[in-house]
Amino acid sequence: MRLRPPRPASRRTLADDHADQLAHRAAAGDGKAFEQLCAGLVDDIWRYCWSLTGDRDLADEATQETFARATTAIAHYRGDAPVRMWLVVLARRSLGATIAAQRKAPVPSEPETVAAVADHSLPFEVAALVESLPTDQRQAFVLTQVLGFDYATAADTLGVPIGTIRSRVFRARDALVRAWSDADADTDPAIEEVPS
Repeated sequence: MRLRPPRPASRRTLADDHADQLAHRAAAGDGKAFEQLCAGLVDDIWRYCWSLTGDRDLADEATQETFARATTAIAHYRGDAPVRMWLVVLARRSLGATIAAQRKAPVPSEPETVAAVADHSLPFEVAALVESLPTDQRQAFVLTQVLGFDYATAADTLGVPIGTIRSRVFRARDALVRAWSDADADTDPAIEEVPS
């Protein structure tokens, strides 16, 4: 298994209220506001795409496709939901299109396992553990614990009941704690008692 280093951080994420203000200005035709919006949310969208796939390259492509689609779709943004959630839904659709396009492309000869997040907000070891989670748990965990969505927003985003999100996050946390404990046990040298 080859691991690649985390994707370098590009920018800090925007607060929801500021992002929504930028989105409204962008919808009205303000190109500078749209540029700031994209720059401020690109890492969050990348993390979401990565949470769905566990693949850095696929997350890169889907993120790029998301913002390419957003250039025309932003004119239709009405503000019914926070723009971050609107972009996550757009990212899900973009990811579907990206995967469909890749199915038509030749398969690479050497697949890679990638343990990465969009910045250094998670240590590399934690990123590898998060990558090992089942997709449904990884999605719920990244949306709520990394991107900071509340459980209701995460449930709406994924189209599942709020109880399902709670359950998935609980199972993900439990699996991460167990995996972290197992990793610590494997790396700590055993202490042997010396007979007296």
